[in-house]
Amino acid sequence: MSDIRVLTAAERPIPPEGVLALYAEAGWWPERTAAHVEKILSAGPAVGAWDAEGVLAGFARAVSDGVCRAYVEDVVVAVSVRGQGIGRRLMDALGAELAGIDVVSLFCGDDLVPFYEASGFTFTGQRIAHKAAASA
Repeated sequence: MSDIRVLTAAERPIPPEGVLALYAEAGWWPERTAAHVEKILSAGPAVGAWDAEGVLAGFARAVSDGVCRAYVEDVVVAVSVRGQGIGRRLMDALGAELAGIDVVSLFCGDDLVPFYEASGFTFTGQRIAHKAAASA
């Protein structure tokens, strides 16, 4: 296994620029800025995976009321270290941060169902709806 350390945001602050780099590599959220990510990081539990040089190599976060519900968001691992169990370690660490919350939910593409099932998630037939903010 690689020399990657997974730490909570409380143990090691996660830099917005590192998260933006992971988003960019994954092709996610090009509209997000460092200010957006800074606000996101202050709003809920997050964990980071750090390589031996101190570079953020993975990230996961959740949105939660802290008691009844949590929603897992933005689980991402750098391409250069995928396939080494880092995603699982991120999910384990985030799960520990969410311990005691009644229901933890997420949504993902079909290709990731086995990964999340291995982390204890059960997929239902529920439908997901989104309402995007109106553009200016």
